[in-house]
Amino acid sequence: MADSVQQTACRKTDCQVAATGKCADGHDPLASCPNYGTHAVESSEDYDGELDSTESAAITAERIQLPAGDALTPDDVDQFLRWRDGTFVCIIGDSHSGKTTLISALYDRFLRGDFAGSGFAGSRSLVALERRSHHARVDSGRLSPETAHTSLQDGLRYFHFAVVASGDPGKRTDLLLSDRSGETYRKARDNAAEVKNLPEIAQANRVVLLLDGGRVADPVERHGALHSVRQTLRVLLDNGAIDDTSIVQIVTTKVDLISASGEAQTCRDSISAFCQRLTADFGTRLHSLSFHDIAARDPTGGLAPAHGLEALLQDWTTPQSRSARYVPRPIVLQSEFDRLLDRTPMELLP
Repeated sequence: MADSVQQTACRKTDCQVAATGKCADGHDPLASCPNYGTHAVESSEDYDGELDSTESAAITAERIQLPAGDALTPDDVDQFLRWRDGTFVCIIGDSHSGKTTLISALYDRFLRGDFAGSGFAGSRSLVALERRSHHARVDSGRLSPETAHTSLQDGLRYFHFAVVASGDPGKRTDLLLSDRSGETYRKARDNAAEVKNLPEIAQANRVVLLLDGGRVADPVERHGALHSVRQTLRVLLDNGAIDDTSIVQIVTTKVDLISASGEAQTCRDSISAFCQRLTADFGTRLHSLSFHDIAARDPTGGLAPAHGLEALLQDWTTPQSRSARYVPRPIVLQSEFDRLLDRTPMELLP
């Protein structure tokens, strides 16, 4: 490589401070600019634009690949699992039921400090979390908090939370929370053939079905909201996406809207009866079925941020053994030939 010379200049290529004596960013004095100083500048007369093999190898050896910080794709997750184990939480709900708001509220709550006995230890999807949370903050300039919704074109993505037990940094859990458009889950509910295209459900350590409390608070929408959750649970069970090894949590979102409605008690009674029916009809077909209430974000301030998420997070970070119980389907012998085969021992192949 050509020899370099020391020149008082700026690290920014578009700054002409060396010629004009003025900082492009307006720093005065010049010494206050973090990019201004004495830097090694290579002679343009001798530089041929190529690095020799020794210099190229040195740069490659020192280069460190950093995560982009975007939401993780399934391929990104596969690569991550080669490095660390993960706890998968599949969040299922219709559009606007509160999937992304739940994730953003959990992140914002961690920014305030330890939560539910856990501390935030980083994220491989930090940039994506910041983007999703921005519109709910004062800095966004919005008059009321909003959450960017997941697009159908985004497909399946995951948000990563690394959390450690408070006071015990060695006890770490890597949570991978799925994020997929509610429209996709609605299509799977209407067409059972689509269930096979949702691999995140079978992979999940926890399956979370969201009941939209905002719709429950509306007398016109109430029945449809309850029915959609019941039908989703039935379709997933009947098509093998979940079974008697699955841990399922029914989470009623936006309970602040239920409390503020004129039919708060009627709403609570409807939800209570609904949960009892789900337990009676599907409880024995699952490893466990539990029910939770949350208000991830209450704009009125009546409920604390991430209300109800504490119990969920404690459950997600607590390992649970799931003993798979395999029950073989009975073989119905239809003919004498079937019975003959049943009595005939199979020969071992060499």
